[in-house]
Amino acid sequence: MSTAAPPTATPRPQGRAEAAEQTANRLVATARHAFAAQGFAHVSLDALAAEAGVTRGALHHHFQNKSGLFEAVFRAVDVEISVELDRIYEAEPDPWRGLTACYHAYLDLALRPENARILFRDAPAVMGARAMDILMESGFAIIVEDLAALIAEGRLRPLDPVATAHLLNGAVMAQALWLAGCEGGTEAQRAAAHAVLAATFDGLTLKTP
Repeated sequence: MSTAAPPTATPRPQGRAEAAEQTANRLVATARHAFAAQGFAHVSLDALAAEAGVTRGALHHHFQNKSGLFEAVFRAVDVEISVELDRIYEAEPDPWRGLTACYHAYLDLALRPENARILFRDAPAVMGARAMDILMESGFAIIVEDLAALIAEGRLRPLDPVATAHLLNGAVMAQALWLAGCEGGTEAQRAAAHAVLAATFDGLTLKTP
C-alpha cells in the first residue's frame, strides 16, 4: 500500500457566467434584507452595492436600476414560498386537503414581516398591477389541473376549474393585502382571514349524503 500523499486536485477555474450568477445572487440576497428592513424608498443603491461587495456599475449591469433589482427580489421571495408550498402539498396524501393546506400556509408565509413588505406593501407601488399578476399566476396551471381532477372525481362542485382557481387565488391575495396593510393584522384578524378561506373551500366541496 502506497504511503504517498494523494495528488492535490487542481481547483476548477470559475467561469465568467458562474461568477456573474454568484454576483447577481449576492446582490439579490443583500437587497432582500435591505428592502424588507428599510422599504424600497429608503434603500440606497450605493450602500447596497458596498454591502454586497460589488461596484455600482456591476449592480446596474445585472439589474439596470433599483426597480429591476426589486423585481428580482420579489420573484425570489415568490419562488421561495412556492418551494415551501410544494413541500406541504407533497406531505399531505389527500389532494384536496393538500391544496387547501397550501392556501392557508401561503397566507402565513406571505405575511411574515420580511415577505409582506416586499410582496404586498412595496410591490404594488414599484411594479404596478404586474406584481399581483405575477403572484396570481404563480403555480396557476398546476392548481387548475388539481381542481379539474378533484371535480372529475366528484370531490368538488362541477364548476369551471379555471374560474375556480381565479376565485381561490384572488381570495387569498385579498386577505393578504388586507392584513399586510394592517402590519400583519391582529391574531383575531388573521383567524378571521383563515376562517373565510375555510368557508370558501367548504362552499366548493360536494357534500356526501
